[in-house]
Amino acid sequence: MKNWDDLRIFRAMAKARSIRAAAADLKTTHATVSRRIRALEDDLGSALFERGKEGYVLTAFGQSMMDLTQSVTAGVEAIDRLAFGQDGNLAGPVRLSVLEDLYHKVLADPLDSFMRDHPMIELAIETTSNFRDVHRREADVIVRITSDPPEQAVGRKVADSPLAAYCGRDYFRNRPAVDRWIALDYPPAITPQLNARSAFVANSLTVVADALRRGQGIGLLPCFMAEGDPDLVRLPEVELISDKEIWTLTHVDILHNPRVRLLMDHLYRAFADQRGRIEGRAD
Repeated sequence: MKNWDDLRIFRAMAKARSIRAAAADLKTTHATVSRRIRALEDDLGSALFERGKEGYVLTAFGQSMMDLTQSVTAGVEAIDRLAFGQDGNLAGPVRLSVLEDLYHKVLADPLDSFMRDHPMIELAIETTSNFRDVHRREADVIVRITSDPPEQAVGRKVADSPLAAYCGRDYFRNRPAVDRWIALDYPPAITPQLNARSAFVANSLTVVADALRRGQGIGLLPCFMAEGDPDLVRLPEVELISDKEIWTLTHVDILHNPRVRLLMDHLYRAFADQRGRIEGRAD
């Protein structure tokens, strides 16, 4: 094998079973993945994939190779984490993965101050709902809403993230006899919490919040999305609904990298300062 990076592309292709999905995961092009897989097969002299109804599946040789790459990949990832963890420079990159709504509603101002306080740190932010793998250093620091943080990650729970019922101010002043339910496509938020008919459903927090502001009805939102919003009113007759937790995490191998440590501590303070609002408390 002439290029060890081909293993990374091979493994992404095997997991995604699609050239386009693998390219998206690797942040490269469809053509690059296709070309590198063909070159790897030519180099090895054996086919690695067969195309089936469910996409690209491993051949017997490909599966054997996949099994063998586990330890190699783990070693490469460990070396990468070790090198980054030993990097003592305050100047340089650090990668943060965070839900886009959390960025806008909680972290935009704190991260602005972080960049002003540490102008030599290059902050790379990925807004995604997927759990980026700190073990593989897909991100250096992750902020996620979850009830099951990954075992290989270290950090702390920074807040609970309950749900509460909200509506627009005009709707609140002119409520109909039977309310309209604006649902987030998320199991705890689908069923009306009061006498209401289903009127709308969306899989986006931003879209549901917008519908509520426009006076379309009542719905559940995480408190971090709606508390303090001048256009939304929280309904007191619906109690807070316990849901998931917000965690700030990294990998133990890179915890003492000074850029990671600075970012983690800054995020801890940001969430501590806003915890009452995030948890829907009046303090």
